Amino acid sequence: MEMLKKLSLIILIISIFASVSLAQNRDANNILNAQFDVRIAGVGPKGTKIIEMRVIADNLEEAHEYAQRDAVAVCLLRGLPASTKTRPMPAIVKESVIEANESYFIDFLSAPKSKKVVGKYARYVQKSWEVDVKELDYGVDAIIDVQVLYDNLLQYMQDLGYAVKTEETVAGKYLKPLIMVVPADVYCTEMDFVQTWKDETGKVQVIPDYNIFGREDSRDLRLVISSLNEIFASRGFETISLEFLLKSLNQENDENAFIGDDYGLSGTVKESPLDRIKRTANVDFIVDLDFALYEVDDYRYVAFNMRAVDPCSNAYEIAHAYGDGRPSRVATVNTLLEEAVINYVDDFCDKMQSQYQKMETDGHRITVKIKKTDNSDYDFQKSKFQFDGKTEKLCDIIYYWLQDNTIDNNPTRNITPNVLTFNQVMIPMITKNRKGAVRRLDSNEFVTQLQEFLSNNYSIESTIYMRGPGEAWLIL
Repeated sequence: MEMLKKLSLIILIISIFASVSLAQNRDANNILNAQFDVRIAGVGPKGTKIIEMRVIADNLEEAHEYAQRDAVAVCLLRGLPASTKTRPMPAIVKESVIEANESYFIDFLSAPKSKKVVGKYARYVQKSWEVDVKELDYGVDAIIDVQVLYDNLLQYMQDLGYAVKTEETVAGKYLKPLIMVVPADVYCTEMDFVQTWKDETGKVQVIPDYNIFGREDSRDLRLVISSLNEIFASRGFETISLEFLLKSLNQENDENAFIGDDYGLSGTVKESPLDRIKRTANVDFIVDLDFALYEVDDYRYVAFNMRAVDPCSNAYEIAHAYGDGRPSRVATVNTLLEEAVINYVDDFCDKMQSQYQKMETDGHRITVKIKKTDNSDYDFQKSKFQFDGKTEKLCDIIYYWLQDNTIDNNPTRNITPNVLTFNQVMIPMITKNRKGAVRRLDSNEFVTQLQEFLSNNYSIESTIYMRGPGEAWLIL
């Protein structure tokens, strides 16, 4: 019995200390050294973070005030912990800055002592709501979710000089990643959105038919693609609408399968309809989307699977996300999709943005093929010209030019009597016009530079043909 009394006393003491530990966060003078009971509750709309705070207070109204203040303090002073769907984030303000400006941060994070006064931190809180509340003899023990306007808070601290501004890359300063959302092959097959096409060997290929937006059974697809485009645009990407791109292409005459008719050359070259779409769009990333709408009793929900790929190499996956949304009786399919992807989209976008920045450093990979017609006057191995004071074979001159004008200076090559194939050609992401303005450098313009080099130095005339978004042919 005596042991039971001692145990009860120990539990009571621990409870009191826990209460004091959490309650000390209420003291403005101790806020900079306070310990917080915090976790990430979810991913909020763009620019916000949903943070779960546990607080002990005299009443529920006071608990909300303290939870909001503490959530802002965590962002500023401690940083955000990782969750199953988000990475950890460092504190907005470094400890040395806090120590040098202690009085400012104590004032900024002071909870108001009157209901008529609003704390300075409150302007960076969107809202808060209870998750769980327990009544205590001396108040409430509450778990409260707080939606913090994180980006606004970060920007404010940067403007004051208390937080470091992110350095912008040259491409990041002037250009945004271009993306296009397309339905996945498996979705198109299930919906019978397919068409047949003969490749250059005459073999029949079955490929997705994207030209289906006028059909009644494509209504859900149109809604979800529009919603995804809005989500990506709100996160700093430029989006190209597949539907409107197709409308633009359909206004033109169908591309002639015989390149000779278009370019005055003999021979045939064919391009798949899908390649033509990607080449015309000239995007940085393709977001491949598969989704399904399920019904259980009176409820509906969306399951989705999406991946981002480099259109120049569909085998290279940049980001991947999948999951289910919350069931609803009344929500539209696009709303259901938005709710399904919201917890995954920030990490998905971060991976695309990271890859885009990497491409600025490492280059954008394309394939360059040099071909010749039957009546060409040139032979890749036998035709020789002066290059850097030496007599070199034409195939080597082209290789040297590619080495000198690519980022890694090391494209791979394969030589046959009629075709030079250069893979892993890492071209710069951007270039400047004659007035110094930054703009994109695409594969067409890059190969045009090679075309001009051969024409100006060796009077070799050629024609450029774009064989998809990441493959250019120079035909002699």
